[in-house]
Amino acid sequence: MDASWQELRDRGFRILFLGLFSMAIAFIIYSRLSMPSGVPIESSQLTNMAYAILAVTAASMAAALYGAYSIFRSEKTRTANTDKLVAFITGAFSDKKYWKIMVVAAIGYGVFFAFLSQILVYRPDVSFVQRGIAVPSFEIIPCCGAPGYMPIFSVYFTDNFLLLVIPVNVILASVVSIMVGFNVAMSVYAYQLSRMVQARTSLVGGIGMTTGLFVGCPTCAGSMVSAVLGLGIAGAGASTSALASFQTVFILASIPALAVAPFLLARSIRSISRCRVK
Repeated sequence: MDASWQELRDRGFRILFLGLFSMAIAFIIYSRLSMPSGVPIESSQLTNMAYAILAVTAASMAAALYGAYSIFRSEKTRTANTDKLVAFITGAFSDKKYWKIMVVAAIGYGVFFAFLSQILVYRPDVSFVQRGIAVPSFEIIPCCGAPGYMPIFSVYFTDNFLLLVIPVNVILASVVSIMVGFNVAMSVYAYQLSRMVQARTSLVGGIGMTTGLFVGCPTCAGSMVSAVLGLGIAGAGASTSALASFQTVFILASIPALAVAPFLLARSIRSISRCRVK
């Protein structure tokens, strides 16, 4: 049994690091090749390379996600029937119902996140057709920018609605949405468990639930900055580049809080479980 969980964990870490490493290397190589230099690259070659980078990014994200899931499974096996906090985190997902809650919450938050971070862009004040853009259509901008910000892939669904894929934004959106869904599922589990034993959650547990439900709104901070600066929808396009660095900081700052929240919730769940045993 020990060899089994350790092998699963080691394999999970290898897959996770391979996914992250391949993604980082792909971004760095593409950035160096696509930036203007003394030897220009033909447009067709750069476009093909851009599509390849998007494919590598998608595959690397899938690999990293599978690696993280494998690590989660190994921890569930290793800590089964123990009193460790990790056991209460993994134990919350023994019921498939909470996986479903996680998926629904992650997708719901992901859509909300996408609109606020301008992955999904609705511009009622702008007509893409009047700007000479065919609808529906798609295009790729292969050059030029910092690693992870290029290439940009755009899909024009309607005259006012488009999908804007910037690799770094999509990666952060995916990570944060999954973590928010994870915390929401754990919060629901802790709440339902507390109702079963008719016990009030502790202050720490309450903080954990609140954190799990609301801390995952990093783009709200970006929107607040935009509102303070007086930048409405009409000025969003012009302000995107100016706020992009701040937006990334807000999102990255939320990830540690989202990582800590499950342990706060696990403390609450452990306390409730002990009351249940008594």
